Amino acid sequence: MADPQLSGVATDSLSLRQWLAKARQSPLFRQILTAVSGTAFAQAINLAMIPIVMRIYGPDAFGVLGTFSSISMVLIPVAALTWPMAIALPRRVSDAKALVRLSLMVALAIAVALGVVLFFWGSALADLTGFGILAPYLMLLPLAMFSGAVLEITQQWLYREQRFSLTAGGATVHALCYNSMRSLAGLVSASAPVLVITTALYHAMYASVLLGAMGLSKGKAAHPAAAAPEVEEAAIEDSRSLIKRYSDFPLFRAPQVLINALGYNMPTLVLAASFGAIPAGFFALCAQVLSMPTNLMGKSVGDVYYPRVIKAIHAGERLLPLLAKGVAGLGLIGLLPFGALMLFGPQMFVIAFGAPWEQAGEFARWLALAEFIGFTARPCTVSIPALNLQGRYLAVEVASTALRIAAALAGAALYQSPVGVVIAYGAANSVISLFVIAMVLHEARRLDRSRCKDGQ
Repeated sequence: MADPQLSGVATDSLSLRQWLAKARQSPLFRQILTAVSGTAFAQAINLAMIPIVMRIYGPDAFGVLGTFSSISMVLIPVAALTWPMAIALPRRVSDAKALVRLSLMVALAIAVALGVVLFFWGSALADLTGFGILAPYLMLLPLAMFSGAVLEITQQWLYREQRFSLTAGGATVHALCYNSMRSLAGLVSASAPVLVITTALYHAMYASVLLGAMGLSKGKAAHPAAAAPEVEEAAIEDSRSLIKRYSDFPLFRAPQVLINALGYNMPTLVLAASFGAIPAGFFALCAQVLSMPTNLMGKSVGDVYYPRVIKAIHAGERLLPLLAKGVAGLGLIGLLPFGALMLFGPQMFVIAFGAPWEQAGEFARWLALAEFIGFTARPCTVSIPALNLQGRYLAVEVASTALRIAAALAGAALYQSPVGVVIAYGAANSVISLFVIAMVLHEARRLDRSRCKDGQ
C-alpha cells in the first residue's frame, strides 16, 4: 500500500493542518523538501543573475550559445549510454560501484572517439550542416560530454545513498560559482566565445563541487533508509554479466534519451538554420526561463520519486496513488508561474531582461502550456525504467521526435516566422506529455491490479 503518511486527505475528522503535520513526519516528504530547498536556493541565484547576464551578453551571443548548447544537450545524456541511471537499481553496493566504473569507462571512450572525429572532420561537418558559427567551439563538445557523464554518475550515486542534503548544498554552491564566473568573464569580454566556454565548463564545475562535498563528508553515515537493503557485500559481478543484466539501458534507454534530446533541441537548430542566431538566442533565453520551474520542483521531486518508486515496487506497494499524487501536486504548484507567463510573457521579459528580449517573452507565452504539462509529468517520466517501460517508451520517443521535428519544420515552412516554429513545437509537446502521463498511469494501474490478483 502507499505511504500512509502521505496518502491521507483532509476530511471532517482530519483537518488540513493535521494532515500537513503527518506529512512532515514522512521520510518521503522530508526528502522532497530537502531536495527542493537546495534546488530552490540554486534557482533563486540563477533567476537573480539572469537579468544581469542578459544585459551583459546580447541576443547574438546567446544565439551562438543556444546552438552549441542544443548540440551538447543531445550528446551529454548518452555520453555513458545511460548506464548511470542503473546505479540506483542494484541491491548490492558492490554491483552499484561496478556500474560506476563501467559508466566512467564508456563515457571516456565515447568522448575520446568524438574528439578524434571533430579534430579531423569537425569544420567540414559544421559547414555541411549549416552550423559554421560553431566551428571554433567544436573541441569543447567532448569536454562537455564527458563532464556531463561524470556529473550524472555522481548524482545517481548520491540519489542511491539518499544524500539529498549534500546534493541540495552542492546545487547552491555551484549556482554561486558558475554565475559569478559567467558574469565576471562577461565584464571582461562580453562575447560569444566567453559565453560558450564558460557554459562548456558548467558540468565540470558542478561535478567538482559534488565530488568535493563527498570527500569532505566521507565517513558520515548515509541515510538510514539507504543502508538497510545494502548491508550484504558480495563479489562484484564480472563486466559481461553486469552489461547483460542492465543491457536494456544502452539498448532502449540510450536511444530513447538521444531521440528525446534531439526532438527537444530541434527548435533552436531550426531557428538558427532558418532565421539566424538572434531568434535562436531568443529561444535559448525562453527555454532557460521556462525550465526553471522544472529544475526547481519537477527535477527534485523526480529525483526523489525514482528511488521511492523502486522501493514501492520491491515492497509491493500500490503505485497508481503514489504517481497520481505527484502529478496533481506539481500541477497545483505550476499553475501560478506558467499561468503568468501565458498571460503576460512579453511584458514580464521586458521588465526582467530589457526591451531587446521582448520577442523571447512572446515565445514563452506560446510554450508555457506545453512546459506546464511536461512539468506535471515528471513523476511519471522518471518512473519509466522502474516500471520496465523502456522498450515501449523508445517507440513513443521515436514517434514523439518525428512529431516534434515535423512540427518545427512545418512551422518554419507554413508560417515562415520564428513564432510559427514555436507555436507548432509547443502544440506537439503538449500532446506528447499528455500521452506519456496516460501511458505510465495505465501501467501503474495494471501492475497494482495484477498484484491484487496475486494476493500481494
